[in-house]
Amino acid sequence: MSARQAGFTLLEVMVAILLMAVVSLIAWRGLDSVTRADSHLQASTEQTEALLRVLNQLDRDVALRASIQLSEPTGAAEDDIPSTAPPALTVRSTEGQGFRLDVIREAADQPGSLQRVRWWLKGDTLYRAQGPARSRYPLPAPGAGIAVLAEVSDAGLRYWDKEKGWRKLSGNRQENPAGIEISLTRQTRQGAEKYRQVLGPLE
Repeated sequence: MSARQAGFTLLEVMVAILLMAVVSLIAWRGLDSVTRADSHLQASTEQTEALLRVLNQLDRDVALRASIQLSEPTGAAEDDIPSTAPPALTVRSTEGQGFRLDVIREAADQPGSLQRVRWWLKGDTLYRAQGPARSRYPLPAPGAGIAVLAEVSDAGLRYWDKEKGWRKLSGNRQENPAGIEISLTRQTRQGAEKYRQVLGPLE
């Protein structure tokens, strides 16, 4: 009798191929899930970093609000010298939604000089603008605004009243409040996210 030939049948080969296909599909789905999770995490991290940069800059602007008195220049015109220094911090509500925050702060790179900084919301974007530093009044107005945070669906500001606590602006203007609270609602892939920043006491 002839020896039996060793090998795989066609059915066995087809079953092996099918099993390899199933394993490959499972591996591909797992890799795709990991890739999506990494992309989602990276986008969320970038959003958080952008928000932290904005809040840190806002906190720095308020922390550096004017605490020095500019000297009056010799021979300056009478109109150029204000009788009293303008408020270092002014908050007001804008038409519709949002707020406007004006700060007169010390210039970080020019000791003894001050500059105007402005924050405001237009549409769904938060802007910041700053003017040139100067060692005497009047200080130049802030320049063109730079978009610092997008997808902001709502923004509000409250100020601290020593007698009545936190109060909304409601069209009012406040100068040098004892504290301010800024709230932001931002649209992200995860939905609407709300943030709150308290700055104070500011005395």
